[in-house]
Amino acid sequence: MMFIKERYLTREVADRVPIDIQLLMWDLVQQIEEKDYLQVFELTPKGSGVVEMIHKQEIPESTMIHKIKHNEIKEKMKLYIIDNGEYSTMMFSHEY
Repeated sequence: MMFIKERYLTREVADRVPIDIQLLMWDLVQQIEEKDYLQVFELTPKGSGVVEMIHKQEIPESTMIHKIKHNEIKEKMKLYIIDNGEYSTMMFSHEY
């Protein structure tokens, strides 16, 4: 079972990603029945407080697109949630 043990995030994620967005990403991962160890999230502000969140995984291949209202996301972000078997970590793609 993946993504059910301890959860961690990097300091940069804690500083730059609002807590409600972090919790939403964890919840979206939990909703998937067949999970890949690597979950990818791309957040893109679309104007008027709308953010497009693309959630992808490779195996089994899956892409979900969510539109959310959020005024704090001002720049494009790419994040990973990775499960190594002992714990899960949320990080920016450039921190991997």
